[in-house]
This record gives sequence, structure tokens and C-alpha cells, in this order.
Amino acid sequence: MQNSFGRLLTSQATGETVFCFIFAFYFSPTVFLNIDPMKMISRHFGLILLICYDICIFSHLFIALNRLCAICMPLRYTKLFSNSNTKLMMLASWIIPLLLCSLLYVYYDCGLIYEDSIYAFVWVPSNDCKFISWDICFRKDVCIVSIIAIADITTIIKVHITNKQIHKSGQRDTDRRRKKEINFLKQAVLQGIVFAFELYTYFILAWHFQNKWIIFALTSVTWTCTHSSDALIIIALNSEFRKLITVVKRPFRKCGQLEQPNSHENVSKARGYQINPIKSGAMLTTSETDYAIRGLA
Repeated sequence: MQNSFGRLLTSQATGETVFCFIFAFYFSPTVFLNIDPMKMISRHFGLILLICYDICIFSHLFIALNRLCAICMPLRYTKLFSNSNTKLMMLASWIIPLLLCSLLYVYYDCGLIYEDSIYAFVWVPSNDCKFISWDICFRKDVCIVSIIAIADITTIIKVHITNKQIHKSGQRDTDRRRKKEINFLKQAVLQGIVFAFELYTYFILAWHFQNKWIIFALTSVTWTCTHSSDALIIIALNSEFRKLITVVKRPFRKCGQLEQPNSHENVSKARGYQINPIKSGAMLTTSETDYAIRGLA
């Protein structure tokens, strides 16, 4: 997480965390508990959701460019994605959404409000907001998702060509590289499909139905699942993040293992065995202290 890629992912994850937090602790109580005072302030939370969404999509763009540069321009990668440049990209992924949302949704009196009849956030019903939501926001998001898709496809092609060259040169480690290539392909394709599907359902498909539950599923549920699944895709297809989760769990496992020697000792004495500590490197090891069970003749 200390490299450029990890920092950009952290920026994206922060925006998605705030987004999901609002849906969990504001939207859900508003819908299921029918709290009228919370409905009256929905516009403020709608603005935060729009800001977080733009933060996520701009961060996603910089992450795609990061991967493209790492594969296609490895010699220039360190310079292009130095610590200072990475901080500027992270800053841009937050400042641009803040400025855009302040201009479009505050100055022009547009934004999202909660609609009780369909349990979803909808755009303010005005001509200005209709133009902003469709001609600016939707097209902006489609353009960014298209750039991300082009960058990821280019990266995948370059990775495949490089692996073929390595295979022809007779170098080993091809299987591991092939596995990474497949994982990257899955991640890029799944993330692209998720974002494209969310745009299509929220802006187009949902409004072809009259049933409020279908609209609710194609707007609120889909929007939330998009940001939740994006993080799950990254964790599932990147061993580095799975190892990070394992490291977090390890202290809890150690706490449980501290009492294990005594319990083993009691069982061993009852069965006529003796537990003797042995040095690390032997055949039998358990966590930090290794034990060998030797039978008494």
C-alpha cells in the first residue's frame, strides 16, 4: 500500500467507503423506518453521494493509467508515478469532483433528492437539472469509463505479448505470469462491466418500468452493489490484499494460540505423552513455538 498503485486504490476505497456508509446509515433507515425528517435533508446526502461517485470514477481512471504505464512504459513509470505526482493525482481525483459538483449541483440548483414512491434518489425535476444529468453527467461518466476500458484493453494486450516473448525466449516462471495475466484480465473486465451496467440501469433501463420495486432494484440496489463489488473484485483477484487481511487476522489467532500449549499438555499427560519444545526448522512447527510429541516407552 506504500506504492503509487496502493495509494490510488486507497483514494478510491475512501470514496467508496463514504458512499456505502451513507447508504447503510442514512438511506437504509430512511427507507425501512420511514423517517420523515431524514427525507427532508436528502438533498445534502445526495450531493455527497454524487461527489463520492465522481471521486471513485476519477480514481479508477488514474488506476487504469497507472497499470497502463507500468506495463507499456516501465522505464518511465517511476518518474510519471513518483510520490509527488501520485499525490497530485489523488488531489485531482478529489478536487475535480468537488469543483464540478459545486458548480453543477449547487450553483445551478440541481442534484439528487429522495423519492419516497420508488425508494430511490432521483434528479431534481427541472429543465436545467435534466440537461446537467443527461448531457453532462451521463456523457462524462461514459467517456471516463470508455477511456478506462481502452487503457485496460491496451494493458492486457501488452501483457499477453510480453508473456509470449518470455515464453519464446525459454525463461521460466511462465505459469505464474500467466496466472497474473488472467487475474488482471478478470479484474479489468469485471470492473468495466460493473460500471457500464450501473450507468445503463440507473440512467436508462430503470425508467422503462412502472413497478417501484424494479426501479428500486435497478437504481438504489444496483448503485450500492457497484461500489461494494468493486472492492470485493480487487480483494478477490489480488493476493497482496488477501495477505493484508491475513496479517490483520494474525494477532487474533496468536491470542487464541497462547493458551494452546497448556491444553495440549493436559491432554498429553492424560494419554502418557510428553511435550518437548524443539528448534525452528524441524518437521513439526506450530506458530511461534514449536512442539514435538514423543511417546514414553
